Formats: sequence, C-alpha cells, structure tokens
Amino acid sequence: MMTVGEEIFWKNAASVLRDMNMKHLDPTHGAAVDIVRWCMLVRGRPTHHRQTFLEQESPALLVYLEKLASKGDAADWRTLEERIQLRFEILREGEMQPCAKPWLAAVWHTLPELAAIGQTILDGTKNPESVAAFEAAPVTPDADAGSGNGSDDKGSAGKSGSAGTAAKPKPSPRLALPVVPVVLTEAEKKVFGPDKRSSEADEKNDVTPDGPDGIQGPRRPGGPK
Repeated sequence: MMTVGEEIFWKNAASVLRDMNMKHLDPTHGAAVDIVRWCMLVRGRPTHHRQTFLEQESPALLVYLEKLASKGDAADWRTLEERIQLRFEILREGEMQPCAKPWLAAVWHTLPELAAIGQTILDGTKNPESVAAFEAAPVTPDADAGSGNGSDDKGSAGKSGSAGTAAKPKPSPRLALPVVPVVLTEAEKKVFGPDKRSSEADEKNDVTPDGPDGIQGPRRPGGPK
C-alpha cells in the first residue's frame, strides 16, 4: 500500500504525461521529468520519494542532479536550462507533437543526455567533453531464465555465496533511456569536468625532474654543467 507521499508522486507523474500528450509512456517517464522540473524549481537535489525513485530507475540521472546541486550556483543550473532550451528550439523547428506544455516535452527529450553526463561522473571519466551513456541494456526475463541452465557459465540462476543461496535477478528499470553521445558546452565543462586542483596535482606528479636521474640522464665527467 502506497503512502500519501507516494500517491502524490505518481499522480504528478501521470499529470506530466498528460501535459506532454504522452500518456502511452510508462509513468516512470513522467516521474523523471517531474523530478527534473522540481529540482530546477528549488535548485536542489532530489529528496525523499524522488531520490528513492532515481536510485532504482536511473542512478546516472540522480548523480547529474546531485552534481548540479552540490554548489548551488545559479550558473550551474543555467547549463541545464540552456540544454533544455536548445532541445525545445529543435523540436519547435521540427514537427513537434502538439501538447499542453511543450517545455516538459523538451525536458523528456533531454533526459538521455542528462543521464549520459551523469554516467560519465559515475565512471570517473577524465575527458567528459565527449561522452556517451554506458548504461547496461535492460536484462530481459528470458535472458535470466536461460542463464545457468545446461551451460558451463553460472548466471543469475546459479548459486552464489558461501551459503549457496540462489541469487535473485535484479529487476530491469522501467525508465529505459536510449544511449546517446553528448558533447559538453564550455559552461558544462566547468561544472562536470575534473577538479582543477586534482588535475594540477596529477600534472605535477607526471613531471619527471631534470638531473642525474631525470630526463637528461647522468652527466658525463667533464661535460657541461
């Protein structure tokens, strides 16, 4: 049985789908759009039901939003607004499906890009200026059932752990976002790029000092000093 908060959460998700004229989608899509909208409104990280939802359905999107909220700078949130606005203009110039709130539809079309950026943060990619989402494809029940049956490899149906208990397959997320390549803007690089201090420290560690054991090697007797 759902709590009052959970009922409100899913009612808002259904309302978003109606506003986008996309009632055929899974309610999780409406929930994700509503979470992004809410975070932009309060300029904060997802909390309560919103956090729990993203932890289960899209950890990459959660990391993206948490990174934006970590500083609380208006300029950081502006990068998200600009990315959504760009998608909105592209949709408006094309054949955009009529709906009550086109801006929410633009948010939905931007979700794969946000998840892609978040996934590079999870992966610890050093060069996020040209990135792509590396989310694993959802595992189908048929694939789980075929694992460990009559084959040498032990899949999720096989035994794991010292107690020999059967491993339960992890349910595939309902929020299936397509994998897309993403190029960060200069403003986004400042937000999601590697920490400047850590980069400078890495550069110092990579420098080989000159001298007897350095790049020039040992000096020959009588050679130039």
